[in-house]
Amino acid sequence: MQIEHSVFIKRPLTEVEAYLTDISNDSEWQEDVMESAITTEGGIGEGTAGYEVRSVMGFPMRTEWIVTGHNPGKSYTFASRESMIPYEGTVEFSAESGGTRVAYHFTMKPEGVLGVLDPLIAFAFTPRFRKNLENLRALLESRA
Repeated sequence: MQIEHSVFIKRPLTEVEAYLTDISNDSEWQEDVMESAITTEGGIGEGTAGYEVRSVMGFPMRTEWIVTGHNPGKSYTFASRESMIPYEGTVEFSAESGGTRVAYHFTMKPEGVLGVLDPLIAFAFTPRFRKNLENLRALLESRA
């Protein structure tokens, strides 16, 4: 299952990237994230590890992830290490006139019984994914 969406934010690229790579901000713009943190030393970069706790149908679900690539000012990639549903994704940043385009590419790989439920999972996650990016846009633009 793949979800792709982008949003234009009327803020400079460096500001948008700094906000998004500070994982502790995730609960501010993603409505289902209850807690998130980096578990390794230093800032974001290849090999950075962390976790998040999301509310999934009212139950907390913890996943652990790792940054698999980082190209400052351009993108970073990540993948789950411990998750009920394995996933990977890419966040891309590009400067555009008057702001920054943020593009998310997210792939979930349900296995076993969850694989059969892939269409339902996509149906549930896609609107939330888009809403979260709109929350991100509104939050960052309100700080102008």
